Amino acid sequence: MDFLLKLLTQWRRMMLTRQAAAVRRAVEAMTPEQRRQTADHTLNEIRAAAALPLPHLYGDTSPSMYRPWSPVAEICASRVDDRAIQLRQRSVGTWLAVVYHETRTAQDEGLQAVHRDVLGILRTLKETRAGARADSAWFDAAA
Repeated sequence: MDFLLKLLTQWRRMMLTRQAAAVRRAVEAMTPEQRRQTADHTLNEIRAAAALPLPHLYGDTSPSMYRPWSPVAEICASRVDDRAIQLRQRSVGTWLAVVYHETRTAQDEGLQAVHRDVLGILRTLKETRAGARADSAWFDAAA
């Protein structure tokens, strides 16, 4: 049984690592304004997921408390390269919220590395968001 759990954990780590790279590329390809909007959306998604009893199953239409993860992360990762920017932003925000909550308490070192990747993407979005506040404060002071 331990072997099966380790195998499933490694498979999930590999999938999330691949998806994290796609999400990071999508965030880097966004304009600063799109990143600010995505940061706001992501923050709302993380808050909404945190309010649920099982936040790692956020966004799943048929949640089952016995499943270790939902298919939401995979669906969102497949949409981060979509042509529609709104769908791309929503997919990035939802993916970050689901994977953040899924890997937050992970014991496996590989899943902890995925969590650090998620935190790095969140930091990129946060810095863009903070930069917007500084720019608007500078503009208000100059006006």
